[in-house]
Amino acid sequence: MSYAHTQIAHIAAIGNDRCIGKDNQLPWHISEDLKRFKALTTADTDAYADSGLKGIVIMGRRTFESMGAKPLPKRVNFIITTQMDYAEKAGLKGVEHVHVVHNLDDALTHAANIAHGLKFETIWVIGGEQVFKRAMMFTDRIELTVIDTEVDGGDTFYPPIPDVFDKTEESESYTDDDSGLGYKFVTYMRSER
Repeated sequence: MSYAHTQIAHIAAIGNDRCIGKDNQLPWHISEDLKRFKALTTADTDAYADSGLKGIVIMGRRTFESMGAKPLPKRVNFIITTQMDYAEKAGLKGVEHVHVVHNLDDALTHAANIAHGLKFETIWVIGGEQVFKRAMMFTDRIELTVIDTEVDGGDTFYPPIPDVFDKTEESESYTDDDSGLGYKFVTYMRSER
């Protein structure tokens, strides 16, 4: 599939009920999941190590705000919002490697141009629910941390995975020392059918 010859990948942590958020926060804190997120979204290439950039992420405004309204370091950050004055209001106007856009198409087009220039192979979609839904048709790969829990009062959910994806990898089950929650890492790839 790909978008302008660049792989589009989702990365998310989901509960058994596909919950990804509650009250605009992650419903859990699993350090291995956060380490994996950082490793995958910053592992693209060393070709432009002098730029300090290691990846590209696309997210919705609420996801950005759930992370403390701070851009992720070493990554080009695309923030999608319908608020036309958001860049100004959030103090992001002129901030290097941060792009506030108003729809997914603009985010993907601009991100693909940057990916080509920096020789990145992957653009990471990191949430939330609506951005995952809209990006699914362009998506080549899905990287999930599946957490063995159901979130009481969860209000944000990962979309059902379409039949065009095959599960290609699944780790053993692990247990987080701090929370006691079980989890595993699962990879889905769009099939070539």
